[in-house]
Amino acid sequence: MAPTTLVPETSLASHYVNEEILVYVFLRGGIDGLNVVVPLGDKDHEYYSIMRPKLGVPDSGTGSALPIESEPFGFNPIASPIKDLYDAGHLAIVHATGTPDEIASRSHFDAEKYIELGTPGNASTLTGWLHRHFLSMTEKLHLYPDELLLPIIANVGIKPKSLLGNTSALTAWSPQALQINNAFWRWSYTQLEMLPEIYNLSTDPVTFAGHQALIAEQIIRESYNPQYGTSGTIPYQSVDIAKQLSDIAQFIKLEKGTRIFVTDYGNWDTHGDQDISHSFDEPLDFLCRALAAFFDDLNKSGGTYADRTTVIVQSEFGRRAYQNNSNGTDHGSGNIMLVLGKQVNGGKFYGEWPGLYPGTADEWVSYPNPKNGSTESELFEGSLATTTDFRQVLSEYLFKRCQYNSNSLEFVFPDYSGYKSMGIFKTLIDDSDVIFKGGFET
Repeated sequence: MAPTTLVPETSLASHYVNEEILVYVFLRGGIDGLNVVVPLGDKDHEYYSIMRPKLGVPDSGTGSALPIESEPFGFNPIASPIKDLYDAGHLAIVHATGTPDEIASRSHFDAEKYIELGTPGNASTLTGWLHRHFLSMTEKLHLYPDELLLPIIANVGIKPKSLLGNTSALTAWSPQALQINNAFWRWSYTQLEMLPEIYNLSTDPVTFAGHQALIAEQIIRESYNPQYGTSGTIPYQSVDIAKQLSDIAQFIKLEKGTRIFVTDYGNWDTHGDQDISHSFDEPLDFLCRALAAFFDDLNKSGGTYADRTTVIVQSEFGRRAYQNNSNGTDHGSGNIMLVLGKQVNGGKFYGEWPGLYPGTADEWVSYPNPKNGSTESELFEGSLATTTDFRQVLSEYLFKRCQYNSNSLEFVFPDYSGYKSMGIFKTLIDDSDVIFKGGFET
């Protein structure tokens, strides 16, 4: 892909281009998915309650889980904003997902790398999966325009590992933080207007980065509104995750060609005092309200914004099924993934639920598993087992919404051969039936 230049938006390629937008939200620290989407079926809630006498969400009475029709689960009552999205058919849930147990790590650093690099078991991969996705869409499938003003925006302080190797991303915690303020350039528009001519003299990586910085600065200076509100009826709260998603909504509606947005929401490492509101309940409330406000904003903005935007939320791992002596939960394995969008077959659970029978060895229960008479635990080393490789979910997005074929999928997720459609996404089909030109159907 040629270096991006300051060009008018009308210079997009004339062939079919994929306009799908991905918003990738990473919950750093390992969110406790069992306390977001609570098991209620069979005897799983009984096991859950035995192992979490102080932290478990009850199945009845005050503060009880909000039952999900036809499913043996319930939403934490604090998560009611996303239950509304689920009930409306816009939110899908994959439970017991993550890095396969046999190669999982309970180190935050390695587990995050496994997921963000897209190579579980290998933390030394030199590029991130989102960077490889970007290359696949530009150089292999040619489904992005030849020129993109702001192809990738990462609303984070430091470029995430998922974008390792990428030089096209604007990385800034807040758009207002991006300032070209060396000498007098921050205040001199004349000097800013002269810089593109200087950068046009070369095409090396430094020049490319300079072009990207100038593009971002120009767009923010001329178009970004720090007082942005919402086109919907659900207000954004004055908290980080809501501000990040409101910035993303604004940039989507600015229509500058951004295809990938990345943001983080951290502090989910609840080893102690998880029962104190600011430890888990408040962050969960902020997250759920922000997701609801974001979807409502795009959905009521007119145009096709909500129709072509997918939000994928995941974390590096879940928490152990039992609480510790500090009223917290330690590093676990399987967890939830949330997939939000109008193109999602929502209002459903996906994946295989492994169960929470704890076995008799640790003396949580003294009776065999009613399902099969076994006394062996259904847990993986005290945690919810992982039954769905996270790459299966991401791969389906790439196949169904980004028009991938098997070669491009192998490029993004090397050494992964387990893809099979789960039915989470509706298939994108354009007028020219491009999706069938790669020789695959799912």
